[in-house]
Amino acid sequence: MATVMKTRSLTRDLGKQLVKMANAQFESEPFKRLLSMPLTKKRVQMYVIQRTHWTVNRRDCWAAVQSAAPFPVKQLIWDHERDELEGDKENGKPNHMVMSVNEGVALGLKAVDFQRIGPSDGCIACCHAWQNLARTSHWLGGLAASAALELSNSDQILKGGSMSRRMGLKIERELGIPFKKQQSNAEHAVADIAHAHMLMEVCEEYVTNEYERDLVLKGASESWAVDRIWKGHLADLMAVIR
Repeated sequence: MATVMKTRSLTRDLGKQLVKMANAQFESEPFKRLLSMPLTKKRVQMYVIQRTHWTVNRRDCWAAVQSAAPFPVKQLIWDHERDELEGDKENGKPNHMVMSVNEGVALGLKAVDFQRIGPSDGCIACCHAWQNLARTSHWLGGLAASAALELSNSDQILKGGSMSRRMGLKIERELGIPFKKQQSNAEHAVADIAHAHMLMEVCEEYVTNEYERDLVLKGASESWAVDRIWKGHLADLMAVIR
């Protein structure tokens, strides 16, 4: 009983730390700079193109985490990834890469633009950093590194709303494109609430001591460090576009 109580206390405290860290992302200079950037259609077009390349990288990272995880965790990741890779066929929703492209089309892009304009240097560098975390970390750290980005896009735990919601509403205000017509932003503002729960579900089962807790915190912290670089790069990329 004492061991069970200690484990529950560990995961409860871990959950609080992760929520605090996720909220702190939005207090960082790169996040503030990106979210205060005055928007033009061309700036948002570049944002959506680079975010789409980033979305494809997320599939690579989750696949790497899945390959190293215990079988029950592989199943959880598979459930998580099915919507991303296949879409929700019952409700007529495409996969999340197509959603992101569709959002770009609503902004005046063509599907070919996503091939013509490849990932930026900063996007390539950050994506390789996330892949490295997924492939070389202990599986708990790799899981946390990927799941951290779901946590910092969860409306449920973020005080001012997720990145998808904040950016989507900003686009609505400044460019007049309704949030509900931004297919990717609207979907992820909802989907990542459920996805964010997966990490804590795994931690409740597999985090039984301080060493394992620290693996999770290290993975999340390092992933959020890359994410701050990524957000700062997006702001820099958009700032030179008029």
